Amino acid sequence: MKQRAYLYIRVSTDEQADKGYSQKHQDEKLRQHCAYHNIEIAGVYWEDYSGKTFDRPEFTNFLQYAKKNRKSADLLLFLKWDRFSRNVAESYAMIHQLSKLGIEPQAIEQPLDMSIPESKIMLAIYLAAPEVENDRRALNVIAGMRKAMKEGRHMNMAPKGYRNTRDENNNPIIEPGKDAPLIKWAFEEVERGIYNVMEVWRMVKAKGLNVSKSQIWNMFRNPFYYGKLFIPAYKNEEAVLIKGVHKPLISEGLFNDVQDILNGRKRKALGYQHGLREEFPLRGNLLCKKCGRLLTASTSKGNGGTYYYYHCVKGCKERFHSEEVNNSLNLKLEKYKANENAKEYNKAVLMHYLNIDTDGNTKKVELLQAEIQKNKERIGLARKKVLDDLWDDEDFKETKQQCQPVIERLERELAKLTGSDSTIDDQVEFCTHFFTNLPGYYKTADLILKRQIVGLIYPEKFVFKDNSIQTNRTHAAIPLICRTGKDFNGDKNKMASKNGGHSNVVTASGFKPETF
Repeated sequence: MKQRAYLYIRVSTDEQADKGYSQKHQDEKLRQHCAYHNIEIAGVYWEDYSGKTFDRPEFTNFLQYAKKNRKSADLLLFLKWDRFSRNVAESYAMIHQLSKLGIEPQAIEQPLDMSIPESKIMLAIYLAAPEVENDRRALNVIAGMRKAMKEGRHMNMAPKGYRNTRDENNNPIIEPGKDAPLIKWAFEEVERGIYNVMEVWRMVKAKGLNVSKSQIWNMFRNPFYYGKLFIPAYKNEEAVLIKGVHKPLISEGLFNDVQDILNGRKRKALGYQHGLREEFPLRGNLLCKKCGRLLTASTSKGNGGTYYYYHCVKGCKERFHSEEVNNSLNLKLEKYKANENAKEYNKAVLMHYLNIDTDGNTKKVELLQAEIQKNKERIGLARKKVLDDLWDDEDFKETKQQCQPVIERLERELAKLTGSDSTIDDQVEFCTHFFTNLPGYYKTADLILKRQIVGLIYPEKFVFKDNSIQTNRTHAAIPLICRTGKDFNGDKNKMASKNGGHSNVVTASGFKPETF
């Protein structure tokens, strides 16, 4: 009786590239074999898929057809046994399943007579060899990837905010991409504590960052963004964080602050309040000049547009265009000019107070360094006991698991203390420059910052009357820091006295710090 056979031709993409396997070559060889042995071809299945499992599209189609059309063929022919599978356990299970369908799998270049018991030994060798090759290749790949990661190189697809590219030597590298500013902005918003993670996620999506809910949480937890690479534990090697060769998007301090917020160790600021909108930055600060109640705000549609109003809800008919009121405040802020005498004095005061606890900071640094060293010595002592066969590996791991988190926490605190001094000058410069360009800061600020600026300058509520913002008083410090009127422009041709103008260089008795 003439035999009938299915031809199975498989190659994976990496095998085509590395070993030059060709599906056409396999097809040609199998057809020549069938012609020579007078075997009728019942069907041909071409596969471009890995041989690690039998969960392959074309092999699944073949199996379903063979089950529906029993006795349609006697053989399943392929070139070599590694074309059939690279998994010993699954191979034996599939051979058994095919035998129930009356189909005998055979490799034409590694033929076996299954009626001879000794052939099973050769079958085991033929099946095991490709699996061993796969396992060895996997180990080599893992070893190569871990070696590269220990050198600080990221081996997978670039995280959000980065992109995969190549350097001038055509080596693969990762560099910040077009979304990098949005990633940094998102971290800064979470660190501010004004919005929760989901609110930041919605805002950053609106700005153009394509990221899912789960991705945003993973992003905020990923040390990659501050320049570190996480290497997972493998066999006897512990998980570690190492410095990456890529450019960080944020500072380590910012990342740690975000972790404290996510872990609930840092108190969050007040969240975004219901009803606040960019069009109404003065809502909650404006009073009705008739009834004395707070004005609310709302939008109105008409004449093909949307209009924004501050208004009273008690029937006082008090209503103003929000743009008119907001512009009035902008004009009022334009009158605040930094008093140069006060500017220099306040700078000196800030420097004095920011450095007043230098000795205390030094002692804290010394204590932190001593505590870090103590915990490192504990790990070192535990390691020595293992080497001297006094402890086993589990004792050492337990000691390290206890001490390592303490060391990392103390090192973060130490970094904050030692790193703060380097930014004092910048912070002082910002504080003294703030009132020099107060209108500019206010115009470019977001809603929350605008409200904070208004609250700092005007401790009391105010009214809008005669097309201008009117209030009984400003913060007591404002007249000392700023000149607030035409009379304070000064004589341009006259050098101002160091003690001239407001009495803002010599402080009143009882105020601290006293002038020396």
